[in-house]
Amino acid sequence: MLRNTYILSNRKVISELFKTGSKKTVKPLTLTAMPFEKNKVLFAVSKKHIPKAVDRNKIKRQMHAIYFNNLELFLQEPTKAIALTHVSRSPTSFVEIKKSMTTLFSIIE
Repeated sequence: MLRNTYILSNRKVISELFKTGSKKTVKPLTLTAMPFEKNKVLFAVSKKHIPKAVDRNKIKRQMHAIYFNNLELFLQEPTKAIALTHVSRSPTSFVEIKKSMTTLFSIIE
């Protein structure tokens, strides 16, 4: 599947991303980015903030849909490893997540 080429899954890279990456926050999302050889993305929702797995999975599915439907906006040079983390303490709507993601990707260098 072509989408799996864009998903970040290497534990060492994820750990380094959260340690050294630059962070930007536009509620309800935080974007963490660092230079990387390919464009890769990670979607995360805190179990502490959203205790129900159904709600966490729904938010992740929405972030996936927004990212892959607007891939041309997000795949820009230079290439980056990106983590999108949901930081709100309540489930948010698709429209809010989309607005936040497009804002974050427009302000990142």
